Amino acid sequence: MSYKELLEKGKNLYRTGIGVLDDELPNGFPCNAFGVIRGPGGGGKSVILNEIAKCMMEAGKSVIYVCFEDTPLSVLQNLCSLGWDYATMLDKGLIRLVDCFSTQILHRTAPSEHTTLVSDPSEPDQIGEAIRAIIQESNRRKIGAIFMDSITELFLQSQPFKAVNAVKAWRATFCKELSIPFWATYHTGLQQFSAYDDIITYISDVIVDTRHEPAFSKAGVLIKQFRVTKVKGAAHNPIWVTFDVGIKGIRNVGMDEIKQIAKSITRFESPGPEGD
Repeated sequence: MSYKELLEKGKNLYRTGIGVLDDELPNGFPCNAFGVIRGPGGGGKSVILNEIAKCMMEAGKSVIYVCFEDTPLSVLQNLCSLGWDYATMLDKGLIRLVDCFSTQILHRTAPSEHTTLVSDPSEPDQIGEAIRAIIQESNRRKIGAIFMDSITELFLQSQPFKAVNAVKAWRATFCKELSIPFWATYHTGLQQFSAYDDIITYISDVIVDTRHEPAFSKAGVLIKQFRVTKVKGAAHNPIWVTFDVGIKGIRNVGMDEIKQIAKSITRFESPGPEGD
């Protein structure tokens, strides 16, 4: 197909299925994008990642999930906590797990169904090959996205420079060549990897930042926020959005609720008689 024909088709965009996130992109996310959800611990990175994966499976798309920080079973249990219809989705084979965690387990058992075990996660080439093999076995058009939790753990297990080059290769191969979205989490604030924060920003097509709202944090209350900081090739609203996670998934926290929270932590002291 010529460049002219490809350009006439326009950019392939998609919605994540998370209303509060999709509201920040009028036209959707580009399919050929490598996206990073980054922020401090407890800011909601993995919840957003898992919610996107869950929504894609509910829409009938299969996903590939690279497990670095937990066992495949724990990942599935986390999805269940978001209301995942695990029986239907497992029966339909809508999730394939790449296990980069279980090599740390002493006397580990054999790999479970739907799972590919990476024998040496410190070698990113093995991870890329596992992902590529799953794509070849599957109907590529039905793959919604690839997910990784997290790049930080990849840095810990591999050499950071090797890990960065692997991320660049995955972006080129899976996102740019095959037009499969790739989402990964990245933990900020770790001094040993702070030099790579700007590199992650540079090589990523999409950046979703998370944080705890600063004013409330000073009062000892942790309120989650996200911001779509960067999107190559798509319009977006780069403002902080307050959210929480309920039984129906991620939802927006409105101004009235924020005011109620502020009232609940405000203490007024009225002067009393001396000696009181």
